Amino acid sequence: MNKTGIQNNDTDSRAQDEVVISLKGISKKYNLYDTNLDRLKESLHPLRKQYHRDFYALKDIDLEIKRGEVLGIVGKNGSGKSTLLKVISGILTPTSGSVEVKGNIVPLLELGAGFNPEYTGLENIYFYSALMGYTRNQIDAVLNDILEFAELGDFIYQPLKTYSSGMKARLAFAASVNVDPEILILDEVLSVGDIFFRAKCTLRMQEMIRSENTTVLFVSHDLNSIRSICDRSILLEGGKLVMDGDTQEVANAYFQKQVATRQNIIDNKKTDACLKAPEKKDYLINRDEFLKQASFGRIQNGKAEFINVQLLDENESVIRSVEYGQKVILRSVIEIHRDIEKLGCGYNIVDKNGMNIINSGSGIEDKFLVNIKKESRYVVDFRLKLEMMAGNYSITVAVSIPPEDPKIGSPVFCDFIPIAFNFTMAIRKPVRLYGLVHIDTEMDVKEIII
Repeated sequence: MNKTGIQNNDTDSRAQDEVVISLKGISKKYNLYDTNLDRLKESLHPLRKQYHRDFYALKDIDLEIKRGEVLGIVGKNGSGKSTLLKVISGILTPTSGSVEVKGNIVPLLELGAGFNPEYTGLENIYFYSALMGYTRNQIDAVLNDILEFAELGDFIYQPLKTYSSGMKARLAFAASVNVDPEILILDEVLSVGDIFFRAKCTLRMQEMIRSENTTVLFVSHDLNSIRSICDRSILLEGGKLVMDGDTQEVANAYFQKQVATRQNIIDNKKTDACLKAPEKKDYLINRDEFLKQASFGRIQNGKAEFINVQLLDENESVIRSVEYGQKVILRSVIEIHRDIEKLGCGYNIVDKNGMNIINSGSGIEDKFLVNIKKESRYVVDFRLKLEMMAGNYSITVAVSIPPEDPKIGSPVFCDFIPIAFNFTMAIRKPVRLYGLVHIDTEMDVKEIII
């Protein structure tokens, strides 16, 4: 029994490798008509002449999800993400294939879907829960948890039509995650509500993940959210499952596809420029090692490129291990292949889970390369002191042409390298760091005289 008093179909001793969602050959086809007249003509034609064209929202999907897994689902709009979730939830019936689901499902495909605007918030909790298959007694057992999570105060007794979108989101999420679902389906739900609410939702999800009993399917365009929550992810494209694996690799592939739709991308090949001899300083030391590592997931358009990326100590020696609080130089060597009016360079330091820990670049520091000419070279040094949690990190670098208006435009990536350099951060001594990053802090202690 869980805290709602719901008897699970299987015992709690079920193996964690049990498959709870199995999709085999799933396709979902829709008939598209150019006009309503075509629809009528097809329905009345004596020889069943076809006036429509087939559109597959899903095509031949094979997928297995195990108990306790947190699966991220990414893909551009129209790729089939929401359709897939609706098929798993039983909202849509597939055109072909089979779906097998073990356990009760709580789908949050649209926060507030299934609510009645005329009912109060409290009435909607019972109404929505009944739609999910829960009894009034089961909801009574967790009602206080739901109300505490939602934090709506006296608004809980007001009609839903008087709620803001953020209040509806609070109510829907609270009603869904406090009934111990065996399978929780989330479609962009963490992108709504205020900052505090989103933080609470994330923490609640992490609690459910740690329980290793709740299976979570999570759709989001926010790759940082996907990386922080999901160990495994899938990528959908045109209704087809094109990638299934480690979240970091899937997220990188999705990012590449996003960029590829906005600009021309060239193959990753060593150019003659990369093979030029070093000049006064050996800026190209360990160049072959860099080129080999940089090839993974690299995006280039041929206008400018990195020919080396190094992490150096203050003596400008290459390092792979960094002491806590050590001052370092992140050096990028860039070669220009076209005349460019303005060019930016930036970096991310990424942890083992793919989370961006530190980020900076031309836009943040307000230092761009301007009026640069073909066949020129530049060295860009970022000097910083690293005070981060002990562990393994990688460095992502990018050189790009900034948009005229950053608020509405996107940069054009000349060269983007997801893994340009790896290093290890040592443990802080004598007291280890428990946060991801340390910020210099002054601490004052004063006794109050009573």
